[in-house]
Amino acid sequence: MQNYLLKIKYYLLVFPLFLIACNPHVEKGFEKIPPGLSLTEDLIRAIRPDKDYQYWACIRQDFSGKIHPKTEIITGHGNISYLMNNKFDQPQSGFLAKMWSGYFYIAYVEKDSLKLVTSRAELIRFIGKIDGLEEALLLAEIDDLAVDYDRDIGGAYQKTKKGFEFYLARFRKCTVRTEPFRVSIDSMGNIKAKSLGFYYNVDDTRCYD
Repeated sequence: MQNYLLKIKYYLLVFPLFLIACNPHVEKGFEKIPPGLSLTEDLIRAIRPDKDYQYWACIRQDFSGKIHPKTEIITGHGNISYLMNNKFDQPQSGFLAKMWSGYFYIAYVEKDSLKLVTSRAELIRFIGKIDGLEEALLLAEIDDLAVDYDRDIGGAYQKTKKGFEFYLARFRKCTVRTEPFRVSIDSMGNIKAKSLGFYYNVDDTRCYD
């Protein structure tokens, strides 16, 4: 009888801890990421470079394998027509590539010289100080981290003296599951991401790759 009571006390102690581990909460000081920041194009439109470049444009380019590849100007500054009329070799990759959308790169003019942004490091140099929420989320997306608006554990942030702290998610398509991460991005664009060590929205019967 005594052993039975001890087992009951043990389970009463352990079970709440198990529930807490399975239902983690974000730390105090974090707030939900505002709606409308899940699309790459919206994040790009919020870029505010520190330098006042003469002209610049962010371009989405279809992959070359398409029968009729399209070029789309997402946003820019200055006389974009002048910029696009300058002859330059179209890059074959960009700072961000998406399976169905193609890839994104930036063309800009600085001191009458046309330059391209085709990597994460070049994007950070182009922007300068990463002090906007959208700019930080764009860098996170390059590392395959995105906002999950359905759960705070995958869609929360706080501004800090050094930059931003996030709870973001990585969506895996094969098999389907979501992995939450704790992420920090400083004003220099350095990123640190640590998995919270579990998955949710798991469906081992589906594979979208």
